[in-house]
Amino acid sequence: MEKLHKEILGLMGKIDIDCRDENGIIIIDLTGQLDVYNSHDVNLLIDAYRERGFDKFILNLEKVTYLDSSTISVFIHCYQTLKDKGRFVLAGLNGAPKEVFELAKLHDVFQIFPDVPSAIAN
Repeated sequence: MEKLHKEILGLMGKIDIDCRDENGIIIIDLTGQLDVYNSHDVNLLIDAYRERGFDKFILNLEKVTYLDSSTISVFIHCYQTLKDKGRFVLAGLNGAPKEVFELAKLHDVFQIFPDVPSAIAN
């Protein structure tokens, strides 16, 4: 499985990202700033896993310090793609990114959990 993660992560740009499989759920740990230059990489990453048969994802945003509207668009696209067959949830949203979600009332759209263990448990 580690080889699969490295193969898929090889597709990524300069965003700091780590992935792991926990009982068929792909946990994607993101670090840093997500913006117009790298947010599309998240979509590419999820597409690569979906092509390999995975359909449950948790994005760990605990270490994300900034996100912009392009990132939100990517998240909405992933959510819409997976809502009928699969799972796309967010975990660890805090600080400025959390404020963006609250201002845009997106906390009503997405399932948002305080941390990854909570997201896995639900």
